[in-house]
Amino acid sequence: MIFALTAVMALSLGVTAAPAFEDIPKIDVHGHFFDDMPEFVAMLDRIDMRVINICVNSIAPELLEPAEMRAEMLYQTYKPHMFFCSTFDLTRRDQPDYIQNVIAWLDKSYAAGAISTKLWKDVGMEIKSPDGKYIMPDDDMFDPIYDHIAKAGKPLTAHLADPLEAWQPLKEGSMHYKYYSQNPQWYVYGREGFPTHEQIMAARDNVLAKHPDLLMIGSHLASLDHDLDALARRLDKYANLYVDVSARTGCLRAYYTPEKVREFFVKYQDRILYGTDSDKFSGPEQPPAEVRAAFAESMEKSYRNDFDYYGRELGLPEEVLNKFYHGNAERLMPALK
Repeated sequence: MIFALTAVMALSLGVTAAPAFEDIPKIDVHGHFFDDMPEFVAMLDRIDMRVINICVNSIAPELLEPAEMRAEMLYQTYKPHMFFCSTFDLTRRDQPDYIQNVIAWLDKSYAAGAISTKLWKDVGMEIKSPDGKYIMPDDDMFDPIYDHIAKAGKPLTAHLADPLEAWQPLKEGSMHYKYYSQNPQWYVYGREGFPTHEQIMAARDNVLAKHPDLLMIGSHLASLDHDLDALARRLDKYANLYVDVSARTGCLRAYYTPEKVREFFVKYQDRILYGTDSDKFSGPEQPPAEVRAAFAESMEKSYRNDFDYYGRELGLPEEVLNKFYHGNAERLMPALK
């Protein structure tokens, strides 16, 4: 019945039948899979999926290097199925040699195999300057770092701001209700003196304008999942902006008609990348075999469900699916080829 409904919907959109899930090479450009799980990697091999492990800056600088080392270990053990995206320390930003140290760290991570660099939402939403002001993504402090990333030919994977719901009254049943109920530290509605969503978006846009050679992958539909038209205007304006759909496939399903999403994907077919934001890290010890196997099974189911949406419900053309699932990522990060 589900297949019949999606087939009818595809015909109504004037599209051909989707290719098989196994026939499209796939890259999950936004994952956090830091457990050592041979069963997960075997599943990736079987379904022709590669993943990029995203390192996230930690408030504890002593955890930064161990996380990077783990990402490097998984890359060395499981390439070509696992790659990694580095990040850099923000806690030492007031030290006089901060920029030099960050650049040295980035070069070391690139030499070890990092194919991109992550900037997280603590920029704009948490860290402050000595005078108590929130540090925004377009702060002059970051300019030499952005320039160095651009010269290295690596994209900046940028999770800046959060969904607009973080700035609105929390409504039970909304798309992001569960997250903010469990992570109240990022729910900013009513916080006095806190940057608005629009201010962080404007600062992000200013980075794109100031650094046209910097390729930026805006994580989570660039925090504009609530307004595809606003995202489209930015894609039109900034040729160096790309986006991934990590943790936002459900939003596309909930907020928009299939026709609206399909039109967006076809128009911006060279600018959108597949990702999930799925994670698995149990700690330094390898989880039991049954846990690893169950996780691999759950991820395969998730990957297939996503493909049902993009390939069948939306009926994206095969050319668009190939760009979305692997071609755009390979173009931005040639090491993936």
